[in-house]
Amino acid sequence: MANVNLEKLKARAADIRSAVEKVQTYTELSDPDFWADERNIYTVKYLLLQAMEALGSICVHVLARQFQVAVSNYASCFQELEDKNVISSELSGKLRKMIRFRNIMVHRYWEVDDERVLEYARNDVQDILQMLKAVWEFLGIHSSQ
Repeated sequence: MANVNLEKLKARAADIRSAVEKVQTYTELSDPDFWADERNIYTVKYLLLQAMEALGSICVHVLARQFQVAVSNYASCFQELEDKNVISSELSGKLRKMIRFRNIMVHRYWEVDDERVLEYARNDVQDILQMLKAVWEFLGIHSSQ
């Protein structure tokens, strides 16, 4: 762990936890209440992007500092963490799928199905926290940090 910038990791983890907490607040709304205000979906999209970017930043940092590995994209980053036994293959697959979804939201936003965004936010956002937990365990950091 001596090679990682712990303050940077903690800051990104705080970003992730904050974004996920806010996403969960929105996704607890009933469907009619959620869809009654179009700002809800825009907010959830932004928060998901924020969490995914912070997660990618952690991934890149850990690989560079712990393993001296540089990656060209987040999908390969999560694959590398799997290859280094930091995260499970199941979680790696989920995160790579998540990043492909992020790429569509950013680069081909007109193809995004808003109902799918809400479904993802309700059902899969915990994968983000799972990855954070796995990295913390690998680095020997207490999980509340």
